[in-house]
Amino acid sequence: MQDGKPLVPNGENKYHAILGNSGPAYFVSASGFGPALIALGATLKLASASGNRDVPAEKFFVTPQNDSSREIALMPNELLTEIVVPLSATRNATYEVRQKEAMDWPLAAASVALKMNGNSVSSARVVLGHVAPTPWSATKADEALAGKAISEETAEQAAKAALADATPLSQNGYKVQLARVAIKRALLEAARGKA
Repeated sequence: MQDGKPLVPNGENKYHAILGNSGPAYFVSASGFGPALIALGATLKLASASGNRDVPAEKFFVTPQNDSSREIALMPNELLTEIVVPLSATRNATYEVRQKEAMDWPLAAASVALKMNGNSVSSARVVLGHVAPTPWSATKADEALAGKAISEETAEQAAKAALADATPLSQNGYKVQLARVAIKRALLEAARGKA
């Protein structure tokens, strides 16, 4: 902060968030597994001396509201003891876009889980990674896919819908296209899979 204003929006921000960046956080979630766990409907089992609790993966990742807030719903003295991914007939895939292949963080990622009715999508779950302070549920992409067969065209339409509300900062507009590519490629890969 300088003079009460955040430095990130007009500073060095090429790796920062393009979604969910209207509040106090501009960083991106570093979780590589988060998007896939959310897309697959996983539950995280947490344990502490005061008891156990189950947290849906989509509620485990949170946007900190201040400097002393956590990025996850894990409380002090709590341990993650188990991750439960429900068995279901879904086609799923994750695609990450990296600057280089070895030892690099993704610039954008997409995890998808598709429930199919023949060749048509009965329900879809598209979750983005490395573009928001938490793994980002792309509900507009889910809606764009409902009832349609996966093709290059429908994958592109879903990717466009997913990023319709993106708000790039001064140096990270390129991430919009990378996220679209990640969604399209993940969808096409999932569609090729076996249910």
